[in-house]
Amino acid sequence: MTREELANKTKKDLTEIAKSLGVKGTSKLNKEELVEHILLLDPPFSANPEDAPLISHHLDQSLNGDHSLYRQPPIPEHLTKVATYGDGEQDIPSSYNETRITLMVRDPYWLYTYWDIDTETKNKLSQRFGGFYHIPLCIRVYDITDVTFDGSNSNYYFDVTVNHNTNSWYINVGKPNRSFCVDLGFIQPDGTFYTIARSNFVTTPRDTVSDVIDEEWMLIEEDFKRLYRLAGLGDGNSSMEMVESLIRRLEQEMSSGAVSSISGQAKYEPKQRQFWLALNTELVIYGATEPTAHVTIQGEPISLRPDGTFTLRFALPDGCQHIPVVAQSADGIDTITMTPIVTKETK
Repeated sequence: MTREELANKTKKDLTEIAKSLGVKGTSKLNKEELVEHILLLDPPFSANPEDAPLISHHLDQSLNGDHSLYRQPPIPEHLTKVATYGDGEQDIPSSYNETRITLMVRDPYWLYTYWDIDTETKNKLSQRFGGFYHIPLCIRVYDITDVTFDGSNSNYYFDVTVNHNTNSWYINVGKPNRSFCVDLGFIQPDGTFYTIARSNFVTTPRDTVSDVIDEEWMLIEEDFKRLYRLAGLGDGNSSMEMVESLIRRLEQEMSSGAVSSISGQAKYEPKQRQFWLALNTELVIYGATEPTAHVTIQGEPISLRPDGTFTLRFALPDGCQHIPVVAQSADGIDTITMTPIVTKETK
């Protein structure tokens, strides 16, 4: 079928065609996605004109509600081969005969795993437990967040029962930013878990924006206002008002009229030359403690961020400054005092 022919069909018809071609999860696909999935499977059939009647008949049966639409359609033998880079052909293997299980992350809440069991392992399990296909296979999911996992020390685990007719599974772990691994195996009659294969380790991503903040480079509005007040420039209600107030003060202090207006336009008057220099320094103090602690700096209580960190800026005049920082636990039992001593000398 061509893209145009498929585009003219209803979503219901496209869903039935996709199911008949073996497409899984058709209920989650929109019309355009159904068309793309069908086109991916259709060309290998329709590439040979001799196969057209077979495909047409099969699709007609699917649209008429034939039960065969839930099974893989009959494929001519010559279409079960895929070309290699050489002149020969090879079969697409249903199994690579290797015992292993692989774990992947789909999103913050879901994992995806697929596995394979080699013939030798199946034979050994059959001999020991009376038939491989009688073994109740399951996936044991371990939460190993912040754990050096040795197979028995996970934070918790849960089991997902799987059948022998599948080799992959989606797992809902329900928690972002956690680490997991899985075991393929089964629970023995004595209640112990028999591990056939163990997967790699994965970590689900966060489902929120990062809370990492570089406190040494961010400008906090409240700290800026505090520094402004310590400099003796008033309280001010906004950063713009602070800047405008500072400009007005400079205008008053500069007899040369170097700053002529709030807009920042400068006028230089050669007839009244005056060379000057202003210099000030400030001190930044930052640290962290328990979020519930009570902290004072130079006897003044300060507010902590939710994670217990704090940052303050001080004007630093000449001389020796003692800045005691006291942190007291919420119950008042523990107290820690640290006193930075800072000396400034301007020459």
